[in-house]
Amino acid sequence: MSKTMKEFEEFVFYVDSIDDELLSIPIAEGKWTVKEVITHLTNWDAYSIEKMVPYMKDNAILPEFINHDTHNVVAIELAKSYKDRETLKNDFRETRKRLVSLLNSIGSDITFTIGKGKRKYTVDSYAKIFVHHDKHHQGQIENVRSSYKENQR
Repeated sequence: MSKTMKEFEEFVFYVDSIDDELLSIPIAEGKWTVKEVITHLTNWDAYSIEKMVPYMKDNAILPEFINHDTHNVVAIELAKSYKDRETLKNDFRETRKRLVSLLNSIGSDITFTIGKGKRKYTVDSYAKIFVHHDKHHQGQIENVRSSYKENQR
């Protein structure tokens, strides 16, 4: 397993470490809650499993990424369906592990493009997009965590 894929998979440990008290706190004024961010990440993983991974063949042209705003609205609505933290975190964990398993089953030497783009991707460079995405949201969650701890003093 590549370093990128390992990092992508191990993000489940970070999500598991998020304190329950943080889940209902927005990442910024008027923005998503931590719970909605986790659902957003789960939704992107599910999208990759359903709409991208099946087409990852050598020299394939994968579909364009879905409209981000539309996709995010769906994720936010989905967040409302989670009634407990364990189901939320478990769904993220299982979806991420499934995606990593599927990506690992694809040859590391195959290349593909996405939509009308000319850039060639490998499974690893595709996963790297989402590693960066995870880190972006991890930074937001860490800001919430820091603020929460400061307010508890």
